[in-house]
Amino acid sequence: MWIARIIAVTVIVLVLVGFLGLNMDELVDVNFLFWESPRVALAFALFFAFALGMLVHLLVSIGFHISLRSEIGKQKRQIKKLQVELEKLRNLSIEDDLISPEHALPPAPEKSGD
Repeated sequence: MWIARIIAVTVIVLVLVGFLGLNMDELVDVNFLFWESPRVALAFALFFAFALGMLVHLLVSIGFHISLRSEIGKQKRQIKKLQVELEKLRNLSIEDDLISPEHALPPAPEKSGD
């Protein structure tokens, strides 16, 4: 799986470098909502957009990772609680079997003085 990820990133970087190499002298205007930039090189605009996208992805991934860690912690606590309950029920069953009249010794016969 990690090899496929490395190959995909390598291909994306090579395509981006090739595209930037072919369009180095192009100047573009960047408009974002109500903000407008001065004319910048296309390579700079693409690099900035790529870096901003990576930063947003990192922040979203960190939030998701924290959420998953929290869920794992909750599940570990629940597992521990259920294991304690199971152990109590197992011991209760053993104690009931030991005390039940079925396992008690039969009464000793009375000796008659005949």
